[in-house]
Amino acid sequence: MRPEGPFAAPESVPADIQALPKCNLHTHLEGSVRPATLVALAQAQGLALPVPEAEVAGAMQVTGAEHSLADYLAKIAFSYPVLRTAAALRRAACEAAEDAARSNVRYFELRAGPATHASPDLPVRAVIGAIVAGLAEAEARFGLTCRLIVAALRHHAPEVNVGLARAALDFRGAGVVGFDLAGDEARFPAALHREAFAIARAGGLGITVHAGEAGGPDEVVYAVRELQATRIGHGVHSLADPETMALLADRQVTLELCPTSNVHTATLPSIQAHPIRQFIQQGVPVTIGDDDPITSQTNLARELTLLRQVFQFALADLRDFQIAGLRSSFLEDKARRAQLLREFTQ
Repeated sequence: MRPEGPFAAPESVPADIQALPKCNLHTHLEGSVRPATLVALAQAQGLALPVPEAEVAGAMQVTGAEHSLADYLAKIAFSYPVLRTAAALRRAACEAAEDAARSNVRYFELRAGPATHASPDLPVRAVIGAIVAGLAEAEARFGLTCRLIVAALRHHAPEVNVGLARAALDFRGAGVVGFDLAGDEARFPAALHREAFAIARAGGLGITVHAGEAGGPDEVVYAVRELQATRIGHGVHSLADPETMALLADRQVTLELCPTSNVHTATLPSIQAHPIRQFIQQGVPVTIGDDDPITSQTNLARELTLLRQVFQFALADLRDFQIAGLRSSFLEDKARRAQLLREFTQ
C-alpha cells in the first residue's frame, strides 16, 4: 500500500542504482515491521488488532495528516505491542535486514529502542540479544554485514537509559556497535541523558544522536561537544547556524540524512527544500538512510533514486555517499571494513 496524501519516494528504481553496493546507517527496527508480520505476530501472541486486518498497513504508514515528528512517532508506535517477545524481535530484525538486502545494502546498522520492548518477563538484555540474533540470522541467510545500534529514548527516565547503556556494553563485540538517542527532540533535551552516553562512550561504543530534526542547531552542538557524537541523525536544522556548520565540517561529523522522512515529519516543507547540497558544499560529510521504511514506504534504493531525480546527483555522487557511510560506520571488524570498501570503490 502506498500513501496517497503525502509525498512518496519513487517506486521505480533504475538498474544502476539498484546494483550499487550500499551502506545504510539509519534504519529503525520499529519502523521496519512488515504489516503482514505484525498481523502474524499479533495472532501468535493472542493480541487483538486495534483496527481491522485490512487496515493495518494504512495504520502503520503516513497519511498526510501528520504535522510533526511526534505525529510520525505515533505511527511507528503501532508496532510496539507485538515486539514484546524474543521470537518477535528476532523475526522483525531479520526481516528488516532482508528488506535492506533487497536494495543491495552490503553494510547495515539497524537501530532499536530496547527499553521500549522490555518487560519483567523480557529484560532489556534479552531484548538486545534477540535483535542481535535476528541480525546474525540475516547475515547468514542474505550475505550482508549487520550490526545493531542501541537507541535510548528521550522520554525515558535518565536512570533507564543508564541501565540501557550498561546492557549495551554486554554485547560490544557481539553485534552491538553504537549508542543513539532518539524520540521527541522538541520536549526532551539530550542533556537529560549525558550520563548514559558517558558510559556507552567509555565502554567503546560509537556515538550517534538524533539532533537538529525537531530541535535547533543547539541540540546538534550539544550532541557533538558534550556527548561526543561522531554522527548526527538528520541534523537538517544545522544549516540555520554558521557556527554549527563549521563545527560539523571541522570535526567531520557525518550527517545521516533521510530525505523522505524529513518531509513526513514536517522537518522540511518539501523534498526540494532539503539542504543536502549545502551540506556537501560546506564540507560536511553526508550519508543516506531510509529511517522508517514501512512508515514512509521507502527504502535506500528509492531514496537514492529520489536524490537523482530532484538534485541530479550522478551515480558517482551516490557512490560517494556509500563510501562516506562506510568510513563513518561503527564497524569494528577492520578486515571486513576493508573488504567492503574495496567492493564499494570497484
